Amino acid sequence: MSEQIQAGKLPVLRADQLCYARQNRQLINKVSLAIAAGQITMLAGHNGAGKSLLLQLLHGLVPPDSGELSGPPGKQQKMVFQKPVLLRRSARRHLAFLAPQLDRDGLDACLARAGLFDRQQVPTRQLSGGEAQKLALTGALATSPKLLFLDEPTASLDYESTRFVEDSLQQARASGMAILMVSHNRTQIKRLADRVLFLARGTITDDAPAEAFFAQPESRVAQDWLDFA
Repeated sequence: MSEQIQAGKLPVLRADQLCYARQNRQLINKVSLAIAAGQITMLAGHNGAGKSLLLQLLHGLVPPDSGELSGPPGKQQKMVFQKPVLLRRSARRHLAFLAPQLDRDGLDACLARAGLFDRQQVPTRQLSGGEAQKLALTGALATSPKLLFLDEPTASLDYESTRFVEDSLQQARASGMAILMVSHNRTQIKRLADRVLFLARGTITDDAPAEAFFAQPESRVAQDWLDFA
């Protein structure tokens, strides 16, 4: 089990020896980790390492073959995908469905913060990629989850949309939310991460505070990843 939780940061989710295999291939191999409240943990690794699959296992979308997983109830978890999952309705109605506790003023405030107030009646399928991702993240955060998963949410976004996502995550961290995010962007990981998990061939090879990871990673595969320009 990870010993990298900072003092005063309580674990919200724990995984112990998670395994997942398909067609005689071990895709996730004995993964143990802990995700803390008030931290952004970044999950890095090469393509095909199993990062998206691990997020799905941790979020309960895919059951592991073995191992133990403990975390908040499903309603207190949210996940934002690289390609936003949006309802076929207007932006405002989508947000109202995801966060029914918001009154009119609350909806207005969330849409304005995301730069979508003037686009609130536009069908979600007509939003740009950046607008769609901002709406997806706004909807997830509006429910104040204890645990937020993100799978490369800024991979194809412009600067303005990426800035909105990063600013929103920093505010969520300050509120005490536990965040686990997949990213390939080393600069972004440096900006956001409190901790870094490095996954290689379904195994966690590095689990360290961000500063220590970038200064001297534990594994050769992580060092090679950092050295790759």
